[in-house]
Amino acid sequence: MDRRTIEIDFDIHKLIEGEKKSFSESDNVALRRLLKLSVLAAAASLPATKGREWRDEGVTFPHGTEVRMTYNKRLHIGAIEDGQWLVEGVRYSSPSAAAGGVALTKKGEKTNLDGWKYWEAKLPGSIKWKPINKMRWV
Repeated sequence: MDRRTIEIDFDIHKLIEGEKKSFSESDNVALRRLLKLSVLAAAASLPATKGREWRDEGVTFPHGTEVRMTYNKRLHIGAIEDGQWLVEGVRYSSPSAAAGGVALTKKGEKTNLDGWKYWEAKLPGSIKWKPINKMRWV
């Protein structure tokens, strides 16, 4: 990924820092989330080669599948990277783990969610988002 240095003012810096989900999350991932851009391109630490797919309950998501969910009017975005859910800079093993990892209640507290009810996926090469609960066998 091509990287460039830009100058920003202190207010923009504070906004990016406030958006970070963890101390280890990069400025780039936080800014991409603020701008509602795919975090797929932000996974610069991963090799450019094809990664492992993610599978569960009859659903297979290839490496590079984009994922998103809205909870309490907040959009959360990520991608399937090397067999894991990479959401906002953190890796998860399942949609429920990812949903519980990023979603906050109206009081700002963590919550347990059935991620199958919240996430949508866009497969590589596709332009359509689909609810993941409609993709699994039940």
